[in-house]
Amino acid sequence: MNQDAETPRGLGGAFQEFSATGARPTVALVARPVTVATAGRLEFAARCPQCRNWHRHVSLGRKAAPCGARYLLEFKSRRGRRDGQ
Repeated sequence: MNQDAETPRGLGGAFQEFSATGARPTVALVARPVTVATAGRLEFAARCPQCRNWHRHVSLGRKAAPCGARYLLEFKSRRGRRDGQ
């Protein structure tokens, strides 16, 4: 039998692939920042997806929070918006 015969129709994503080490795949956590203008620089504050507290960062990108969480700090894409709104 092949996978199509074993899997009910519409449940093709039911199988998860594992790496050779047996580790489960990880899902990248994303935090959406708000801009904070301080006297000396521009900072970004975001609610942590793990502990739900606010953390401040001085740049965007991959971050390691004080609580130990690791996430991607990035603004939401503006795709799909019309007329520059």
